[in-house]
Amino acid sequence: MKTQLIPVIHMTTLEQVIQNVETCIKCGIEKVFIINHVVSANEVLTTAKEIKNRYTNLWVGVNLLGVPTANAICLPGKMIDGLWCDGTITPEEVIYRRFEGMLFGGLAFKYQRQPSDLEEACKNATLTTDVATTSGPETGKAASIDKIKTIRQYLGTHPMAIASGVSVDNVESYKHLVDYLLVASSITDKNEIIIEEKLKDLKSKL
Repeated sequence: MKTQLIPVIHMTTLEQVIQNVETCIKCGIEKVFIINHVVSANEVLTTAKEIKNRYTNLWVGVNLLGVPTANAICLPGKMIDGLWCDGTITPEEVIYRRFEGMLFGGLAFKYQRQPSDLEEACKNATLTTDVATTSGPETGKAASIDKIKTIRQYLGTHPMAIASGVSVDNVESYKHLVDYLLVASSITDKNEIIIEEKLKDLKSKL
C-alpha cells in the first residue's frame, strides 16, 4: 500500500491559500484539502474552485465545517475533486448523495458521537464513503495504533484516512495501514502557513 499525504489548509484568505498551495506543489504534493475555521463555507467553496482553475493538475477537496453532512453530500455533481465530512454518513443519508467526487466520511471521528459497535460502523462506512476517515481524540492528537489496526481489519481493502495528529514522529507507524494522511498541525505555523521544510520532512518518511 502506498500512503499519500494530503495537506489540509485552514483558510484565512485567498492569498494565504495560494501561498500554501504553491508550497505544496513545490514539494510534489498532488492533493490538498481546504477547510474553513474563520471564513464561511461559501468562501471555501469559491476559493476551492478558484484554486482548481489556477492549478488544473492539482486535486482539490474541501471540508465545510458548520454544514450538516446530509447537506454537504448534496453538492451538485463534481464541482470539486473531494469532499470531507467529519460526521458519519448514514445509509439513510447516502442515498441522496449528488456529489460525484471522492467522499471522505467520518468514522469514529473526533468530536462526533462515537459508534457503539465499531465493526458495524466500519461495515457501514464501506457502503457510504469512498474513503473512511478517522482521527485521534482531538485536533493535533494522534490516533492510537491499536484503533487504526482494528479499523483497518474491519474495513478490509476499503480506502482509509487519518485526519489528526500525524507527524514525523509517528508517520512510519501509520504508513502501511492507511491510504491517506490528512495533515495540518504538524506542518503549519501559527498563521496557518505551511512550513516547506516540515512538509518535505514528513513526505520523505512515506
